[in-house]
Amino acid sequence: MMRTYTMRLKVTKRQQEKLSDLLEHLCVLYNSALEHRKTRWEESRTNVGCYEQQKMLTAFRLQSKDVALFPLKIQRDPLRRVDLAFKAFFRRVKNGEKPGYPRFKAKSQYKSFTVTEHFKVQPNMVVLPKLGEFRFKTHYKIKGIPKVVHVSRRGKHWIANLVCDIGEAPAKVPVSNAIGIDLGLTTLATLSDGTEIANPRWTKQEEKRLAAANQNLSRKERGSKNRLKSKERLRRVHQRIAGLRKSYVTGIANLLFQKYDLIAHESLNIKGMAQGNLSKSIMDAAWGSLIWRLTCEAEKAGKWLIPVNPRNTTKACSGCGELVPKTLSQRTHSCPSCGLVLGRDHNAALNILRLGESLAERQNINPSLIPDTCPTLTM
Repeated sequence: MMRTYTMRLKVTKRQQEKLSDLLEHLCVLYNSALEHRKTRWEESRTNVGCYEQQKMLTAFRLQSKDVALFPLKIQRDPLRRVDLAFKAFFRRVKNGEKPGYPRFKAKSQYKSFTVTEHFKVQPNMVVLPKLGEFRFKTHYKIKGIPKVVHVSRRGKHWIANLVCDIGEAPAKVPVSNAIGIDLGLTTLATLSDGTEIANPRWTKQEEKRLAAANQNLSRKERGSKNRLKSKERLRRVHQRIAGLRKSYVTGIANLLFQKYDLIAHESLNIKGMAQGNLSKSIMDAAWGSLIWRLTCEAEKAGKWLIPVNPRNTTKACSGCGELVPKTLSQRTHSCPSCGLVLGRDHNAALNILRLGESLAERQNINPSLIPDTCPTLTM
């Protein structure tokens, strides 16, 4: 099982210059590798592989002392990125999707690099090849075997993501209690026991700060130092919103798996749903982030997370199974057959729980989990 530790590096002024020069150099390598592949195809209709470009880089280092100053293991990172970009391009072409040919990057867009070997991690520092020691401070103990270090620039700060192998995932626990969750916008999530988790709407809370930062940026002359300061101010507002959102969904995931052994949720096409009129609200609610955190916590705790088909979970009555059509404005479920009346989202969460328990029985997670009184939900 892999775990990523995130920490902010304590960078001196000299180290800041080193890292900035390295990113600028890697950006040049990325664009050169992209240009080389593009030119080779236009001239001879032949492809260039990552291994061939790595051999060319090694030969070029022997000719240029300036290029040899940078670590070879890190210089290969942009070549791998170009290779992955072209593989994704050809995959999209093959699948009939919008191709999106790989683009050249400006220096301001190239903000990170990855180190996969020849680095060391100590309790309070990470040592990168030819770059030296970078101190950091964390409130947690780093466990496992370090595999990858990803260093990125965020404004004036430098962030290191350390990926470690912490061993096998714990064995799955037997299921003694389960819950279904229905994701929404009025409330972020409604549980099948009737509990509602509020939707803080972080972007809406910070709208005034965002508007002021955007307005301030629009008034600055392009290329000026004041514009760079305004861009940093806007970036920090967005970073604050992202941090609040991440902290919130992480707390929810932790609390849910402390209490429940199995959680059933809708398998939503969030990307497709975010193309409509509610796109801003859907992205602010961060359904995808919540599902991802639930997935991580389930693996870490040895518990179960089951996605179910969301079809008819809102329409079907959780009491008798009859389909009751509703508009988006109808927030109450009222069944004409059995007379059940409860919240629309609560009814959907009960249906999601039934489907999750049904899938759990098929997967032999815990056959005794399914109560005999549960009605069957037709899809």
